[in-house]
Order: sequence, then C-alpha cells, then structure tokens
Amino acid sequence: MPQTNASQFILVTFRMQTGVQLTLLLTLTIAVVYGETGFFLSTRRVQENPQQVEAKVEALVRSSFYAADPAVLAIPRWLGNISSPEISAVVSARLQQQDSNIFSVDLSEASDETEIIDSVASLVIVLNNQFDVPLDRILVVGFAEGVHLAGGVAAKVQQELGRQLSQITALDPSSGEELDHKLSQADAEFVEVVHTNSGGLGTWEQLGHVDYYPNGGQTQPGCSTDSCSHERAFELLAEMWSPENDFVSARCGTVESLSASSCRWSTHKMGQKGDEQHASGIYFLETRQSSPFSRGAYFISFL
Repeated sequence: MPQTNASQFILVTFRMQTGVQLTLLLTLTIAVVYGETGFFLSTRRVQENPQQVEAKVEALVRSSFYAADPAVLAIPRWLGNISSPEISAVVSARLQQQDSNIFSVDLSEASDETEIIDSVASLVIVLNNQFDVPLDRILVVGFAEGVHLAGGVAAKVQQELGRQLSQITALDPSSGEELDHKLSQADAEFVEVVHTNSGGLGTWEQLGHVDYYPNGGQTQPGCSTDSCSHERAFELLAEMWSPENDFVSARCGTVESLSASSCRWSTHKMGQKGDEQHASGIYFLETRQSSPFSRGAYFISFL
C-alpha cells in the first residue's frame, strides 16, 4: 500500500567530431502522483447531503461546521469512501445521540499512507488552533486499515501540538502489516478496540488500553463469511454510543481464555463512557445476531 518514488538511470553515448565518445549518465526520476485525501462534513443540519470541505478555515466557515459541537473523524478501510458502510454507520450512530461535526475521510483517490495521515492531522490541527475545538472534544474512529491510519493521525497531532488526542475507537483492525504505522496505546490518551473477525480480516493482537472480543472475537452470530463478521464491528456502534448500552462484559486474563465461563463478569459495558476510570485489559461479551445486539447480563445456572 505505501508507495515510493522510482528512479531510472539511462546511459547516453554521444560520438563527437574528434572521435571521442562522451557517455552521460542521465537520471530520469519518475514521480508517482498521489491522489488527495478528501473530507465530507455531516451534521444534523446536512445529514442527508454531506458537504465536501477542505482542511482550511475559509472552507469550514462556509460550511455547516459549528465549533461548539464536538467533532468526529471517521476513517474507513483502505480506499474506502463516503459510500462505505462503516462511514454511514458512524454518521448515523453519532447523530442519533448528539449534535456533532462528523468529518468522513474519503480515501478513494488516496494511496499514500503519509499523505493521508498528514492531511487528516492537518484538519485536526486547524480545528484546534483556528476554532478552539479542544482535543478532548475530537474523537477519531477507524475501521480495518483505517484503525492504523487513525493511530498515525493521532501520533502526528501529538508531534505537532505536543498534546494527545483524547480517544481513538478502533473497529476490527486489520493486521496493519502493509502500513508503516500500527495502532498502539501510545497514540491517544485512551484507545478502545473492538475485535469481531480476529484471524480473518481482523487481528487477535491487543492494540488498545481495552480490547473487546464480542462472542470470542472471531465469528459473529448469524455470519457465515469473514466479511460479515468483520463489518459487525461498526454495526455495534449505535448501541455502544446509546444511553441504553447493555453490552455487559467480562474481564479475561488472556485472549486464549475468552469465554463466558473463563472470564470474570463485571458491570462494565463495551464502549461505556462515564466519569469513572476507563476500563483496561481484555473483555469478552455475547451479542445477538441482529439489532438489538446486546444481551445484557449473563446468567450462569449451577445444577
């Protein structure tokens, strides 16, 4: 996926009138032209007709952007765009709950990791520096490869501003093997990860402060393909962000011990936010195969 410029060297021989041959080494550099990362803004005022914007003050002033509302940056899978289902899921789930500025990142014309990270980070910096949007009011959500791009963006923001983004929500991250930056706890103050197709299109690896593995994290109820289980991660968002969130979770010691009987059940719920200290570690939970996905508390009967 990441690309580099290529150079070709050509030997050109000239025969001068004196009979002396002059050989010149010419270097032809082939510049790879990369597409640009695009942004589309969704708010409750323009939810059905997202506005294409740039990471510039003038463009944001002319849009429906409202600086008093929190911002969400939604980064899709590699080459994903505004029509990708993970983008629609983030926009719908967030705007159901509160007024927000949701910036959907369009990667359909972008193929260079560094350019993507720099472009998205520049938007965050403009929001913070020019519109006084606090970093703790900016949430970055990534899906698949977009998870690692989100981590790269957060790392770039920290490098430029000397402060961390408050949170990254990572939805079924890919292995990240083909990308230079891989999501880690160091990227933001709090990194939460939802694994729904580990070992398939997603990874088993713990990448966040808290890693959730619904139904064991590999195959989701009602799914017969990796793609179905992979995409279940963003289908769970609406309930994760709802005040009625009932994704009761159990804390596990290791990924190998993910099960209802091996993990210790708690009152913590996947994606739950509150004044209490953020959860940490590995969590198991069970879901249904369709919405509403949450099953609430888990009861064990002893015979």
